Amino acid sequence: MDEAVRRTLDQMEGLVKRDLDQLNDALKNLSNQPGLEIFNLTEAMLERSTDLSHLGLQPFDQAILAAILVKSETLKTTGIERFAFCEADSDLQPWDKLGDPKEQLVSLYDQAAIWVYQDFLLEKPATPEGWPHQPKTENR
Repeated sequence: MDEAVRRTLDQMEGLVKRDLDQLNDALKNLSNQPGLEIFNLTEAMLERSTDLSHLGLQPFDQAILAAILVKSETLKTTGIERFAFCEADSDLQPWDKLGDPKEQLVSLYDQAAIWVYQDFLLEKPATPEGWPHQPKTENR
């Protein structure tokens, strides 16, 4: 019985190692795609993440939100004025299941001039004409 368990564990360990190797290759290939930048969290992003703890997000979501906000601030210094963020995770979407705004997230995204899409085709929800210079009157 011991030998069978060890063999099974060895096989599982081999599968995990193989999957991790494939993950590294996939990330390397992804980082070479045009228009895509993969970046590490900076000290400013980690500090902002701590500042966002009042939102009640999970730590990973909090770090992602902080990274998005800080990165938009950095890009603004280069002259970029508007940003899009595709987010399928409902925790970071600025609307709830009924489509009503999550005011704290709406405010953060609006201040950063970040429009949040729920799809990766950049279609939903549609960006209002003139955004971000006009106040939003519709649910995001």
